[in-house]
Amino acid sequence: MQEIFTNYKEHQEIYFKNFIDEIKLLHLLYHRNVVRVFNYYLYPEKTTGYILMEYVDGLKITDYLNEFPDKLNELFVQTIAGFRHLEENKILHRDIRPENIMVSSEGLLKIIDFGFGKKVDFEINFDNSLSLNWRYSIPDDFGFRTYDFTTEVYFVGKLFEEVINERSLLSFSYLNILHEMTNPDPKERISSFFDVDRMIISGDTKGVEFSDIEQKAYLDFASDLSGIYSKIESNCEYLKDIDSIIMALDDVYHSCMLENFVQSPVAVAHCFVNGGFFFSRNAVVYVPHLKNFLNLLKSIGVDKKKIVINNLWKRLDNVKRYQDDDDLPF
Repeated sequence: MQEIFTNYKEHQEIYFKNFIDEIKLLHLLYHRNVVRVFNYYLYPEKTTGYILMEYVDGLKITDYLNEFPDKLNELFVQTIAGFRHLEENKILHRDIRPENIMVSSEGLLKIIDFGFGKKVDFEINFDNSLSLNWRYSIPDDFGFRTYDFTTEVYFVGKLFEEVINERSLLSFSYLNILHEMTNPDPKERISSFFDVDRMIISGDTKGVEFSDIEQKAYLDFASDLSGIYSKIESNCEYLKDIDSIIMALDDVYHSCMLENFVQSPVAVAHCFVNGGFFFSRNAVVYVPHLKNFLNLLKSIGVDKKKIVINNLWKRLDNVKRYQDDDDLPF
C-alpha cells in the first residue's frame, strides 16, 4: 500500500488532482510488465489517498543482472514493452531508476513505484527542479522546460547505458537503438517508446521465416492497403493493438464476404490509422486478399504478427503527410 503526499503544501491540491487522474487510469491498465493497481482509496478532505498494489517479489534490475547478465536483451525488450503501454495510455512514470524496475525469479519484469501526482516543476521553481536528485545527466529537454515521453525514452536509455557500462556487458544487441535513445537533443532522439519497439522488431527478424503462401497473403493485402491512402495527417497515429486490428478487419470482411472487392476501402484504412487522411477514389481492396490476410494474422504467433504489422507501418511511413490546418480530408 502506498500513500500519496507532497512536501510542497502550496501545490497539494494540484498534485492531488494529478494523483486522482493518473490512478484512475492505472487502475484500468493490465500489462504483464506494469505493476497492477488493485484498488485505491481517496480522502479529498485531507488531499491524500492510498493505493493497493500488486506485490512484486523480486530483485531490482541491476541486482538481477548481476546474477543473470545473459538476460540483458530480454529485460530491455520487456522494459520497452511496459513503457510503451504506459505511453499509449498517456501515463508518465517520472521516476525512472533501477529501484523502480523489478524482476521476479522467473525473469518477469515489472515497472513499479510511479511518481503519482508529481510533476517536474519548471514553471514555478526551475532552478530547484534542475537540482533535484536526478540519477542521470540532464537532457536538453529541461532547457526547454519539458518533460514528456521523449524525456522518458532518454532516462530509460540512460538506465540501460549505466547497467551495461558498469558491468562491461558485451552481449547487448541494441546498442544502435540505445545510442539514439540517449541523445541529449530531443530533436535527434527517438521520440517515443512506440518507435523504439518498432526498431526492436525490425532488428529481431533473424531466424524468422514466412512460407510462400504467408508472404503472398501479406503482399497482396499490403499492396491493396497502401493504395488506399494518398495523404495522411502528420499527427495521425497508427493503431497498435493487433487483436483490435484483427477484430476490425473481421467486421469489414463479414460485411462484404460475398463480394469480389470491399465496397468501402476507407473502412479498411480506418483499421490501421487513427486520424485524418485523404484516399484514392481508384483504390481497390479485394475480398479474397482481405480474407487471406486475416487467416494469416490468425494463424501465426505473436512475434510474426508484430513483424507483419510493422511491415505494414513501414509502407504507410512512405505515404505523403500533411498538416491538419493545411487542408481537410475528403
